[in-house]
Amino acid sequence: MKLAVITKPTFFVEEDKIITRLFDEGLDCLFLYKEYAHPQFMERLLNLIPKKYHKKIYTCNNRLMQEYKMGGTLFMLGSNPPMGNEKGKLVGYANNLQHLKELRKTYDIVCFGPLGRTFYQSTELNEIGKKVINRHIWAFGDIDEANLKRLTNYGFGGVIIDELMWSNFDSCRSTDYSELIDRFKRIKKAVDKL
Repeated sequence: MKLAVITKPTFFVEEDKIITRLFDEGLDCLFLYKEYAHPQFMERLLNLIPKKYHKKIYTCNNRLMQEYKMGGTLFMLGSNPPMGNEKGKLVGYANNLQHLKELRKTYDIVCFGPLGRTFYQSTELNEIGKKVINRHIWAFGDIDEANLKRLTNYGFGGVIIDELMWSNFDSCRSTDYSELIDRFKRIKKAVDKL
């Protein structure tokens, strides 16, 4: 099972160091999502991350993706579908099983999370999810160390960590990110056992 982390929506001091350290510790993919970010800020962050990790980064900005030779392009919920001229892998988001069935045909990776509910509460997922989910579908949202095993049983090919990763890190005040890295190591160890 692959392990991905989605960035906080805003930039912060030490972010490049944290991202580099996460890759050093075995992060498979980083979804670099900065809502309404100016490309210059994105470029600055990418220039601070070692080039060897760029192929493991996915972003919504197709120009930057090509210029920095990143892994692929993110298509967030509500964004325009791919034009067909994108390079790298295409990553889409689905929030229900019908949407997931449609997106599986177009995207290399589909991030799936039952919007507004947990994976435990999704009757639809429990009933027919195993028929639709495969290694190209990655679980997004509602992920913690306790429910990783359950997600593997559905057949997900990866998990995307967001809140669990950043919840106890104050990006405005803290430059000590050792606890965040320790949390990542625990998650990575749990994922590697699956």
